Amino acid sequence: MTQPSHDAVVQFVAANRFPFPGQTTWPADYVTLTNVPSQQRSVPAEDGAYYPDIVVVDANGRTREIGDVEETLDPAKAKFWKAASAAGDELPDYNTRIFFLYVPAGKEAEAQALLDKNAIPYAGVRGYVADADGRISILPFVTRGNPYDHQ
Repeated sequence: MTQPSHDAVVQFVAANRFPFPGQTTWPADYVTLTNVPSQQRSVPAEDGAYYPDIVVVDANGRTREIGDVEETLDPAKAKFWKAASAAGDELPDYNTRIFFLYVPAGKEAEAQALLDKNAIPYAGVRGYVADADGRISILPFVTRGNPYDHQ
């Protein structure tokens, strides 16, 4: 297995998870934006603006869902993940928000511990990996949101 580039993972996740291929529950007015290779959409953060990797907005421009891809886990990023989480919709049935964190496979437990330690609500933590041909796979680790998302 190889380590895919950050931008390749962002593009893959945006195209294959927001929404899933064939997902019939995805609202028709949702648009998935990425902040790579250029910044398109920020969320408010304590030091100004933060540009999460994936931002889903509705037709009225409201931020609905957030996804962030990390290559390394840095506790200093927690304040940005908190801002990203706060920008996503609430999932009251699951007592969380629509924020997904994608990390290299094998780092999922460490990512979950950082989120929990910093009281950051999240819908899921996912691992990612690429095979020898560069095909990216997403590995669900934990889902606190809709069980549909645990795939």
